[in-house]
Amino acid sequence: MKEGAISAAPGVTVPVVWSFLGYHFPAGSMLVGLLACFMVRLFITLDAPGPKRWLLDGIVTGVALLVTAVWIAEQQVDLFAALGTGGMAGALGAGIISFFKRRGQSAIDALDAVIPGKPAIPPEMTATLREIDKHGG
Repeated sequence: MKEGAISAAPGVTVPVVWSFLGYHFPAGSMLVGLLACFMVRLFITLDAPGPKRWLLDGIVTGVALLVTAVWIAEQQVDLFAALGTGGMAGALGAGIISFFKRRGQSAIDALDAVIPGKPAIPPEMTATLREIDKHGG
């Protein structure tokens, strides 16, 4: 069979395959999965009540994007499965943040304390904000 035989056949499409660090994966699936993950994370971050924790959201979004990319590269999923994978990984990021907000508030407070240029918030105001956030408004 000649090299040009595939391109000469009408209606035959060849998916684009990218390579990164020796791993080959379908380009379309990777783009769809990463965009779905990012959009879900962005929607959840912007829709969440209370003060925004951009550093924490950025870290969790990065982890969710990495999980999505690794899963798609490893499983060689199609477009629809990539869409579901990205959306699920992005939504799981919300669960991670909720877990840390409930169980690891002291770790978040310590992280907030080391961010340069952040004004100091009196402890009584922080307690009031947590109560407001806990009651949803």
